[in-house]
Amino acid sequence: MVDAFKAIVVIVLLVIGFMIYPAMRVADRTEELARQAAGSAVEEFVDTVRGKGYVAPIDYNILLRRLDGTGMVFDVQLEHLKKTIQPVYNGSTFTNRFTIEYIGSFTLDILDKVYPDPSSTPIAEDDERRYYGMQAGDLFQVRVQSKGQSLSSRLRNIMFRSGTDIPIMITYGGMVRSEAP
Repeated sequence: MVDAFKAIVVIVLLVIGFMIYPAMRVADRTEELARQAAGSAVEEFVDTVRGKGYVAPIDYNILLRRLDGTGMVFDVQLEHLKKTIQPVYNGSTFTNRFTIEYIGSFTLDILDKVYPDPSSTPIAEDDERRYYGMQAGDLFQVRVQSKGQSLSSRLRNIMFRSGTDIPIMITYGGMVRSEAP
């Protein structure tokens, strides 16, 4: 009876050692590669937009294709902060000071310009009317977050009975360097 119990324990340990642990390592590595690929895609998109001074449908589609290529589902949030400079007055007298304010435009506003209403007159993808333009000095940022559970999270939940799921979150942005055409 003791030998049978030892045999069962040895078999369970072998299964864990030769099947489950390598599967978890492969899943962890796959998730890390997805994280790196998503980070690279976001950085390339933001740097392109900051350099051009506008969001073009072609560039946004490339971002979405590269994120889709990771095998995960992502929520993409775009943010544009338009820089405005306002003079400061004391009553009717100018005080030789200015305040800088930023006015935000977000994903819905930006994508409405990039992807106009399909019921209206069709506009070619490379037409400048579909570009969301910005000015030098504005701020542009992209936030990407994975949705759902990765294989690594599922395996970890099965093995350790933990309910934690840490999504892939990437935020990248900066100041626009060029004016839109």
